[in-house]
Amino acid sequence: MPDSAGDALDGGAPDAAGSALPLRKRQQKVPLNTYVRPGTQQRVEVLKDRGYAVTDIVDAALNEFLDRAGVPQAE
Repeated sequence: MPDSAGDALDGGAPDAAGSALPLRKRQQKVPLNTYVRPGTQQRVEVLKDRGYAVTDIVDAALNEFLDRAGVPQAE
């Protein structure tokens, strides 16, 4: 599904709604246990090879999904 998030990860400029995935930024994190399909895991491995942390990838993806679904930010 090509979109602004994909463009940002590939080095393209994201649109106003998207943002680039930060490289291994240390922030407070809470556990989230989930399973993904093998194809999704392979795609995550590509990002890991590019220097991204899995927790940051999942956080960015969930936040993008929640933003598009209109879920308010928790602050």
